[in-house]
Amino acid sequence: MKTSPLRVLLVEDNPGDARLVHEMLSESPWPRFAIMQTQHLEAALDMLRSEPFDAVLLDLLLDDSPRLGTLMEIYEMAPRVPVVVLSGMDDKAVGLWVLKEGAQDYLVKGKVDAATLVHAICEAIERHDQQVTSGRLMV
Repeated sequence: MKTSPLRVLLVEDNPGDARLVHEMLSESPWPRFAIMQTQHLEAALDMLRSEPFDAVLLDLLLDDSPRLGTLMEIYEMAPRVPVVVLSGMDDKAVGLWVLKEGAQDYLVKGKVDAATLVHAICEAIERHDQQVTSGRLMV
């Protein structure tokens, strides 16, 4: 894992949830995180087009994209960036679906702590890198 801060794009439209994610990631002594945040899918897609990110933390249901296809739009735009879904939906079927559609992990808001979130992001980056290196994921 690199020593510079991990660049994470947080796509979250709830200010309270976004603040909580910022707080959880700021507690991490290592790795450090540089978090960019947007509340809208279109802004996230623009940011992914123009800036490098190590990972995306994605809420599936946004004000401007209240559907599950949000993940597919992010993944189609930036298959080179691992996605961790952070959702308020505590639904195993949705969790399995997002993993099938390319997300590296599915976490439920309110059931995740700082250590779990940091671990999920780091594991997602590592797993994604292994998939690309092994040829199982074409980017």
